[in-house]
Amino acid sequence: MARPPSEQRLAPTRVGLAIVAGALTGAIIVMLNWLTGGVWALGPTFIASAGARGAPIVLMDAFIAWLAGVILIGGPAWWLLHRHQLRSWRSAILTGVATTFAAGLILAVPTPHLGGGYSEADRGGVLVANGVLTAHGWLSAAQDALYLSVVGGAVGLVVWRVAYRRA
Repeated sequence: MARPPSEQRLAPTRVGLAIVAGALTGAIIVMLNWLTGGVWALGPTFIASAGARGAPIVLMDAFIAWLAGVILIGGPAWWLLHRHQLRSWRSAILTGVATTFAAGLILAVPTPHLGGGYSEADRGGVLVANGVLTAHGWLSAAQDALYLSVVGGAVGLVVWRVAYRRA
């Protein structure tokens, strides 16, 4: 029988390990996705042309990004949930999904560029026009954030599994 979430105890000595394990999980999933030409098979041309030789670069970059996200975004959300006795694996997954989706949308907003209007397009249409996301840009950003939020759920589950123990 499953124990109530309040009976999950945080193992303080495992918090650092949980953060690293979560970031590594996200990085490995992103790298495997990149190697198989999946949803996020993006990146600089020199990495894409390197094939499997570019995998360590993708892994390292993704690890740094996930580590920063787990510490700067997931950490405060995790602390808040922990304080409110929301310590179940379901809470961890939901938090990972929600925070990753929100961060993905926030990071999609273009930063102001000096020297005029910035525009960008893909095969589906204009993403950014004069430094502002278009409707197509928002849809594309939401799709990317949704795909990454699935990885965020896996990261949240790993962090929870490593950090918590039954009372």
